[in-house]
Amino acid sequence: MNLATINYENSEQPVLLLENGAVLIKSINEHTGIELPLTMEGLVERGAVAALKQAVAGLVETDWIDIHKLEIEELSFVAPYRNPQHIFGVGMNYVEKAIDLEATQIEDAPVCFMKPASSLIGMNELIELPKFSKIVTAEGELCLIIGKTCHEVSPEEAMPYVSGYTTSLDLTAKDIHAQNPRFVQISKVFKSFFSFGPQIKLLDGKERLTELVVQSIHNGEVAAENAVSNMMYTPEFIVSYISQFVILQPGDLIMTGTPGSYVLQSGDEAGCAITGLLDLKNRVL
Repeated sequence: MNLATINYENSEQPVLLLENGAVLIKSINEHTGIELPLTMEGLVERGAVAALKQAVAGLVETDWIDIHKLEIEELSFVAPYRNPQHIFGVGMNYVEKAIDLEATQIEDAPVCFMKPASSLIGMNELIELPKFSKIVTAEGELCLIIGKTCHEVSPEEAMPYVSGYTTSLDLTAKDIHAQNPRFVQISKVFKSFFSFGPQIKLLDGKERLTELVVQSIHNGEVAAENAVSNMMYTPEFIVSYISQFVILQPGDLIMTGTPGSYVLQSGDEAGCAITGLLDLKNRVL
């Protein structure tokens, strides 16, 4: 099951994505009489995910005929939501990437950083290159979405706390980071330095994330790609590791590392592609 948020009738509204269009969650509520959350923040909570799946499973062919559908050309995608409590990132998580950076990883201790909600944009929004940096890089990444409060869980316990995943872009002021490794955090926090969406794939317990291929896309061309199976730290381990330090909340986002980066210039298009998901694309101002 797939969700997105679109700009429709002058407001940002969540939709259930279909093969050739979408249905507003509001329309499902009106047709069924149930009260699903009308924000994506609410919909990604585990309880709401279960309620949505139950509601959709109860719809028959005549219901789908009656529910108003939006055509593909009507879908103007935006960020799935705007104010997650936490946005985490993991660096150098693919073997080739770490080798390329000549980095030494610490066993069971991935490189982690955070981004503020003020850095967040979504599909069709512009990336703004900051005046304070001369070299900005972009990286496509698999992003996990936390679905319920998660604290001090083991890797084996971690995935039931994840409600879904999506595409994301992590931007870095590379010249600032290059001055000193300790500057990694400050190099990540500029306006428009994090993008995610547009499509959220809800987990049903059957997916094998290791089979996903993640691509960093630069001006429509694949700049780097790798499979999740080649991560040094698995998604389960990453969620578990971060949960040892922070009480993760529904809607929290965790980027899991990139297969590779590229330098951005004004006029470029930055993108991320992941198996089975709509591509994420942002133009550079």
